[in-house]
Amino acid sequence: MRDLRYGPVTPLRRISMKTAERILPGPVSSAPSTGSDLQTAGIILCAASLCVAALFWATIQSMVDVWGSSRTFTHGFLVLPVVGYLVWSSRHRVASLGPDPDVRGVMALLGMGVAWMVGHFAKLLWLEQAAVVAFLPGLVWTIFGTEIVRRLAWPLGFLMFLLPVGTSLEPWLQDITAWLILRGLDLSGITYVYRDYNIVVGPAVWTVAPDCGGLRYLLPGLSLAYAFVALTYRQPTRRLLFLIFCAIAIMIANGLRAYGVIVGNHLGIAVDADHRVFSYTIYGLTMPFLFWVGLKWKQRPEMEVAAQPFIGGGLDIRKAIVLSGSGVILLFLTRLIVWL
Repeated sequence: MRDLRYGPVTPLRRISMKTAERILPGPVSSAPSTGSDLQTAGIILCAASLCVAALFWATIQSMVDVWGSSRTFTHGFLVLPVVGYLVWSSRHRVASLGPDPDVRGVMALLGMGVAWMVGHFAKLLWLEQAAVVAFLPGLVWTIFGTEIVRRLAWPLGFLMFLLPVGTSLEPWLQDITAWLILRGLDLSGITYVYRDYNIVVGPAVWTVAPDCGGLRYLLPGLSLAYAFVALTYRQPTRRLLFLIFCAIAIMIANGLRAYGVIVGNHLGIAVDADHRVFSYTIYGLTMPFLFWVGLKWKQRPEMEVAAQPFIGGGLDIRKAIVLSGSGVILLFLTRLIVWL
């Protein structure tokens, strides 16, 4: 019998991809793309956000009025664009995720609506404003799901700088500034008399007013530092430590600014308009210095998120619309209760 185990050797030859597709029993599987799903969910988010903004426009307007009338909170106009940029910069963190609408986001929206209603009846404008600012992360949670909102927590956290709050810290900051000025005068050997925030140096009398506490520099400075850590670090502990470091450094810089103005006037080298130039110079040097220090502990981009397989299925558009619509309706009911 002929041995069929052996036969002529057929030489190997290359085949094209088209030929391979005809030979293989099925298409080569690949991870589904979430780009279109994320865009669709984004459109739903924009529509829901516009509805909520229309419902609570009076509260939003109260924040805008403060931004326009106070130099301390002028940075509020830039918060939403910065949030958009931070989310876009974090897009790689959600590239492997599909939107997964979550009913827990609707419950969170209901709680925020109740908080807004309590703030309205209790005449607590800050609570109303905080609830309205929290509506946006609540909508993101509702439409995009828990995992995506968790990964975008830091970019969305920048929304807190929309709130025109913090003036209650001014007396405390005023005390810190006065203490730093007095310690500086002591070290300089300059004679002074201090009483009730009034500092007498020679013929000049200086008053450490609440505005001198530096809140108008602290809040914008912290907002810049927050954006910096969101882009530079990935560990929450490192981010929080750098923010604390920046807050302390900005308060010290404000004390040096006030001390420098008094000493400059006492020596006759800084008068009138020179004070403002000196102040801007101090803060113009402080923030770049802080960022230079922060870059020494910068984490490499490749450490941010390792390559991950696609998680989740396609977007359930109907579920996203129903849940976001339910959230808007619940917020409308809280608004209706106040109207009635």
